[in-house]
Amino acid sequence: MPNVNSFSLYDCKSCSLFWYKNGIINKSKCLTSLLVDELKARLAAQEVELKQKNEDADKLIRVVGVETEKVSREKAIADEEEQKVALITQEVEQKQKDCEEDLAKAEPALEAAQAALNTLNKKNLTELRSFGSPPSAVSNVTAAVMVLTAPGGKIPKDRSWKAAKAAMARVDGFLDSLIKFDKENIHENCLKALQPYLQDPKFKPEFVTTKSLAAAGLCSWVVNMVRFHAVFCEVQPKRQALSRANAELAAAQDKLASIKAKIAVSACPSVGAV
Repeated sequence: MPNVNSFSLYDCKSCSLFWYKNGIINKSKCLTSLLVDELKARLAAQEVELKQKNEDADKLIRVVGVETEKVSREKAIADEEEQKVALITQEVEQKQKDCEEDLAKAEPALEAAQAALNTLNKKNLTELRSFGSPPSAVSNVTAAVMVLTAPGGKIPKDRSWKAAKAAMARVDGFLDSLIKFDKENIHENCLKALQPYLQDPKFKPEFVTTKSLAAAGLCSWVVNMVRFHAVFCEVQPKRQALSRANAELAAAQDKLASIKAKIAVSACPSVGAV
């Protein structure tokens, strides 16, 4: 007798013939039985497949929910960081504006100092050095120059006319040292030692010019270097604050960019691999 379990619907004819001949069951009952069995098998297989699909769908929904919640949290963080960046940007712009406005106040002094240097040349400085015994208005100017340019704030004790002439011995080198003078870093000792000269009513370019054009140029240079330095010192803390604010802004922008990159990755449908 054939193995019934191995029969399909297509084997029904031979099966039914065998059973019919042997009086086991009529042909109609054989066909019905086999059809029902095959449908049951198919239904069972479909139920297993449907159950797996439902489980996969549930898993996908859970993953999508987790990813969506994660992206929402990251977007909230990004929004907060964007607000911080906007505030820092406003702060930087305001500090930049303040620095520019304050430094603009120093421009006239810097321009005046440069104009004073432009009046100096090898010829009139040589003429200045040729003075045997200059008026005090002139010798005070050269003494002030020696004080202002004292290396490391070490004020020379000898600020006589003889010492001044020695300092100007190499006229080209002397003029070059004035041009390259570090006006942003004047030593406190120099500024303090300059006060008696600056407070002298005769320490004015307008007055000194009646004695010597070169000395008047040096006088104007000293006065305007001190003026520039005063404004620069006032602005310096603001410039430092601006530098710190720029660094903070750069850090905030980097952080925001990193968060946005994470959001972009999270927003990609990585759940497709589930």
